[in-house]
Amino acid sequence: MMAPTSSLSGHYDLPYLPDNSTMRDIEEALGQQHYLSYAPPNIYPMSAPAFQEDAAIRPPHTGGPLGLYVHIPFCKYACSFCFYAKSIGDNRDTMVRYVEALERELEWVPSGTPLTQVFVGGGTPTALPPDLLDRSLTAVFRNVGTSVLTHTVECSPDTLTDEHIAVIRGHGVGRVSMGIQSTHDETLELIRRKHAGNVALDTCRKLVASGLMVNIDLIYGLPGQTMEHFRRDFDLVAASGVHSVTAYNLRVNEKTPVVRKLGAEERLDTLSGLMHWRSFVKSVALQAGYRQTRCHTFVRSDREDAGSKIAADFKDMTGRGDQFSAGMSARSRLGDRIYRNDRVMKSYVESIENGSSPVKETFQLDEMGRKIRHLALTFGEGEELNLAEYEALFGNPFEQDFGIPLIQTSQAGLVEGTATIRLTHTGRLLYDRVMMAFYPENVKSWLRERESIGLAPKTI
Repeated sequence: MMAPTSSLSGHYDLPYLPDNSTMRDIEEALGQQHYLSYAPPNIYPMSAPAFQEDAAIRPPHTGGPLGLYVHIPFCKYACSFCFYAKSIGDNRDTMVRYVEALERELEWVPSGTPLTQVFVGGGTPTALPPDLLDRSLTAVFRNVGTSVLTHTVECSPDTLTDEHIAVIRGHGVGRVSMGIQSTHDETLELIRRKHAGNVALDTCRKLVASGLMVNIDLIYGLPGQTMEHFRRDFDLVAASGVHSVTAYNLRVNEKTPVVRKLGAEERLDTLSGLMHWRSFVKSVALQAGYRQTRCHTFVRSDREDAGSKIAADFKDMTGRGDQFSAGMSARSRLGDRIYRNDRVMKSYVESIENGSSPVKETFQLDEMGRKIRHLALTFGEGEELNLAEYEALFGNPFEQDFGIPLIQTSQAGLVEGTATIRLTHTGRLLYDRVMMAFYPENVKSWLRERESIGLAPKTI
């Protein structure tokens, strides 16, 4: 096993770490692993976004429930771990023009459309002044019906104001998600965050007091970070009263300069190192009173505050069903086709203003792609995959389509079941890597090619 980044003080039960013999079986079953990431491998096909250039027009909505995603790209600065589409330091005129483009693009949604769930992300939505965030949310909810699901707006500690909170609550949004990544000031400096840890914690407490459900993102595997740092991060965040913590390992690709700050021993590119960290994170979360809901999410809803009542029933449905997405680089999922908007703000806005389609790339799910996506939404998310349901959907027994990886991962103790397939406790520590074992070879090959480009030494 890889030695932990720091010794564990106090008692932490790490029951699912395999012995060396089992670890060899796991490494053999999962094969070559990829350090590069565009999204966790259970989020398919965004995890391997081999889009094709295609200035397509999205078809009219034909009815039925629709999820909405809106991308707000504005940020005050660029964090070194971030590979999302963003724009830094824009003035109000630029923001107004962008919001006007969002309003026009959202006219695609017909009046009375049944709504599943809304997610407003970025970038940093609260980098918009409160009045422009209000305009954006007004456009989001303009043509859709009510929904029983809880909607989410992302925010950041150094942009959120009381006015933003009032706007968010005023539109019936019940959940905010805030990436603070760490409370350790030295770590924050290394990843180019411009706020101190105490500012993030003060903002956590403010959000909890507002009655919203509060989710906080923490990253492990950051440069200079130790397990002691992460334990302190989680304990401080928990003490602030937040309702859920999404804890995920640092993900890197060719757009993340943080990779150049990592020492060889800090890169979580070995299965044993990744498992040790994840087992540690789970133990810390459980001791802090949180229960594990997804493979990387921990929730506490046993208190009497308003946010806990929301957290008790919250379910993230943004990856399921059809979804219309507005904004630069936003990706609409309509049937078996994904439409990606222009990634450049100027040309995205000009397309909308000219009345032309902002779509510049598409991804067509073939039969295997649909099967992989079904896997991703079941046991890739830590849920059960019903074999009879699979055969009814696709016409083939699961074993016929995925017999080899099923045998390999079963023998390594990563998946189990007969009528249903599910991750074992050990498999949940490698949920994304197990999912990748079921990827077809052409997808793995594409990722290997991108990895050789993205992680090659940079020349000056």
